[in-house]
Amino acid sequence: ICCPIFAAACHKGRAVLARGAPRVPGPSPGPLPTMLPLSAAVAASLAICAAAGRTDAAAESPSRRLVATNGTGVERLSEHAVRVQEQCDAIQHCYCIKRTPCGWCDTTGKAMLGTDDGPLDADHCPHWVSWADDCATLYCHQGDWAEFRWHLSCAWLPLACLVLWIATYWSRADALKAREAPARSQDGEGTELQQIFLQGAGQEPVRRWTGPTYPEEQINDMFQRKRTFEGFRKGLSCPKELRLQEGASRPYEQNLSDLSVPPGENCESSRVGPHRFSVTLQVALQWRTALGASLVSTAGIMFLSALYLTFLRVAARRLDKEDYNWLAMVTKDFAAVMSPLQTAVSMLLSFYALNRVAWYWSVMMEGFIIQGRSHDIAMIGGVSKRETEEDWRERFRLYRYVTMNFWYAYEPFCPRLSKVGMQPLLDSGLCEPLEAEILKASHRSPLSVTESWIANWIAENLQAESRQQAFQALRELRRGSAVMGALTAQRAPVSFESLLYVVVYCLIAILPFAPSNIDYDNRRAVMEGLHLATVLGDGILCAFYLALIHMLRNLQAPFDDIGAPYDALNPVAILNSTERKLRDYLGSPSAELIAKHGLSALRL
Repeated sequence: ICCPIFAAACHKGRAVLARGAPRVPGPSPGPLPTMLPLSAAVAASLAICAAAGRTDAAAESPSRRLVATNGTGVERLSEHAVRVQEQCDAIQHCYCIKRTPCGWCDTTGKAMLGTDDGPLDADHCPHWVSWADDCATLYCHQGDWAEFRWHLSCAWLPLACLVLWIATYWSRADALKAREAPARSQDGEGTELQQIFLQGAGQEPVRRWTGPTYPEEQINDMFQRKRTFEGFRKGLSCPKELRLQEGASRPYEQNLSDLSVPPGENCESSRVGPHRFSVTLQVALQWRTALGASLVSTAGIMFLSALYLTFLRVAARRLDKEDYNWLAMVTKDFAAVMSPLQTAVSMLLSFYALNRVAWYWSVMMEGFIIQGRSHDIAMIGGVSKRETEEDWRERFRLYRYVTMNFWYAYEPFCPRLSKVGMQPLLDSGLCEPLEAEILKASHRSPLSVTESWIANWIAENLQAESRQQAFQALRELRRGSAVMGALTAQRAPVSFESLLYVVVYCLIAILPFAPSNIDYDNRRAVMEGLHLATVLGDGILCAFYLALIHMLRNLQAPFDDIGAPYDALNPVAILNSTERKLRDYLGSPSAELIAKHGLSALRL
């Protein structure tokens, strides 16, 4: 007796169990055989569960068939369906039918109990919504606390990015103020200039300048000692207080190992730094690096990205479905433009960055070539006569000429050197007043005048093979200085460089409005997702591109330690090393004198 009833109930409840499965075309199935009691019992149990709302499928489906059948198979609302209908009457918004057995009639603006085809106990509804995701809007008021939690989940990410942008902006502003502030300390008699080169932003200077006060742009490492003929004449027996400064506060090329040495350790004794991630990240985020200089812009892009994603979340919840689809189409168009633009930017940046870094290393190697040729001239000049006081004064003159030539080889390209002027050279003893007047009167640059002075010295004081070798070294020195000037003047074509910058900036401008990892057609996923990974990804990508642009722009001035102190080359470091070596070549006693007098030759 029960099998036909159960079979009919199962036949009527098939749409509930299918949960939106596509309908298979064909004739409708007939009544189930009554001779299969086991199958009928299973079907009946599933139908009862669907009617009671106890299965997951029934809990998720918005179109319940909570019906019962009499012996003739006629549908009627069960007592449970009556209670559920009362629940549907209390629903005020379409999206509130989520996880209920109710549907929504847009025609009447009411929730009703029904199936995928329409309501059960009402007239035909032209605009029937059986699934919550198909509602015109996804708004459902579930109480003030629930609304507050949702709005808080939308607002916390833009607020966090805004705080990050403000923090990076003020941190950068404080670092710039500290760099631009006069590095002077008042004492009882006057002022003293602190060491220009600092180990890091906000750290104490390495040493203090105790000599004459010059403009802040001058290089302290160059003028720590005054050069005198008496000190030069002492040669290798020169006392420590008269010797030249050893090394510089910053190496010729500053690398990550120099900056990752923990505080308190000597950089010279720890050339290979620990390269721990925390230390490396701390160095990379300082404003003196390309990545650190791009942090303010990166934080701003992250804020825009978080703000736009919050706008999309609110739009997915509040806007009508058609209006949201238009907004999603615009965002997908931005994402479609983003992909080919990113490919073009990657190709241009890779080509330009690799060539520019190779150019940077070429400039660095030319500095070593100039240093080596200066060593050659002094080494060959060391064979000149050293018998009289006048001979030693000639050696001291060559020492000053070669040092000044090295200085003027870099002076046009290094902003700090170009702002020093002639007075520090006079006070340090490298240049005499008459020579200074001649150098100021040069037609092109003082470098050509010092080169001619070196050539005259070689012609007057060297003979035969030593003179020929010295002139060969001088020619290579002049070539190295000329190549240095040519390399620093080498720039990319204006059209290429402007195109590169414009394309990168367009990519950065589109980046916050074209998140490519979001399914915009799924309004529920857009509305309920936090999208934190999307914002972080936009920030990392923006930091990468902006840091590359910043690095390429700074590499165009490889000696500009004002703009990018960590990437700039420091020619004063190799100049100090070269000057000490010149004193060894020109101030050491000859082999004959050592053989004749032993160690006392140092004093002779």
